[in-house]
Amino acid sequence: MNNSYGGVKMEIHLKVAELRKNRNITQQELADAVGVSCQAVSKWETQAAMPDIGMLPELAEYFQVTVDQLLGLKPLAESDYIPVRTGEASYWSGRLDYLKRTRDYFWNTDYLRFLIGQVWKITKPVDMLDCGCGYGFLGALMLPLLPEGSSYTGIDISEKLLEEGGRYFNGLGLNGTFICEDIHRYRTERRFGLTVCQAVLRHSDDPFHILEHMADLTEPGGLVVCADVNREFECDGIYIEGLDYAMLCERHGFRKMWKTELEKQGRDYSVAMKVPHELHRLGLTDIGVRMNDKVTCLNAAIPGHKQSIEDFCRAHNWERPLKPKEAEELIGRFMNHGMDRREAEAYLDKQRMITEYLADNEETAELTHVLGMLIAYGRKAE
Repeated sequence: MNNSYGGVKMEIHLKVAELRKNRNITQQELADAVGVSCQAVSKWETQAAMPDIGMLPELAEYFQVTVDQLLGLKPLAESDYIPVRTGEASYWSGRLDYLKRTRDYFWNTDYLRFLIGQVWKITKPVDMLDCGCGYGFLGALMLPLLPEGSSYTGIDISEKLLEEGGRYFNGLGLNGTFICEDIHRYRTERRFGLTVCQAVLRHSDDPFHILEHMADLTEPGGLVVCADVNREFECDGIYIEGLDYAMLCERHGFRKMWKTELEKQGRDYSVAMKVPHELHRLGLTDIGVRMNDKVTCLNAAIPGHKQSIEDFCRAHNWERPLKPKEAEELIGRFMNHGMDRREAEAYLDKQRMITEYLADNEETAELTHVLGMLIAYGRKAE
């Protein structure tokens, strides 16, 4: 039995070997139990042959799994969960290109100026702490908008990103301090008038601990600001002219994956919706939430259109079709995180379709993208 991805045949991955080893039985013992030869079991385990279709229910019953689990179409209940490593420096050190290609689509400067002056009413110099600062993009954007005399400190776990941050600030003629440390463990006697994070909480295994620590690092009367994307909004926020919008919004098992990651790891893709309530629980006042007004609209009449399309494709993994081995590895990861195989393959089929369409229409492609970023904030009691 075969499935296909992008027209490339991929074998069903029988789980006989894994199930047999989990039961701690030999190939011969399994063969005797189901009435086949030891050689037949060996061929099943090496994917050289499939059991007769009539034998699949018997094998599934023997191992106490479903036929879909036996065929590798759905994850085995006892499979060890493999966590996402977004809390490690090595993950982000390899994502510098991604960060640079995406951050320009995060903010309209005039709206950020409006938040600083009219919403947060920051009228005096303030010491800013940027938690999970990456290469300092948000700091470089905000520092010139803050009252003269304000200072910037960025903290991140990736030394590579911080080194780039130093170069980035120098190139812009800005002064900033960059500290390589895990925000969960960062300790200092200093307190800050403005403590911020951007696109950090959704990648954390313990986002509310970060919020609590941010509040602790903020001086009385200071502001805590968290900008993060709600994943559900993000799924609905892409339109590509020439492709079906409903197809683009399909989630293909992602809700199951988000639920699994929340239960197994603490990663919460809906955390942006919960932040204001957590700020209230922490005792902050003047709590508010804003929606970032940034909407990206690309068409051929806009200067730099081709580069913008290229950046957008790379940021969304649409720059090239996946090779069969890459696709299979991604399917395995999705299944480990709660999807079944059909859902994972449907998602990859959608990705392939978008990739091919944008490659064929690189010069003329038109799209609209809404990030769905919520900006929650609160003031620490004096």
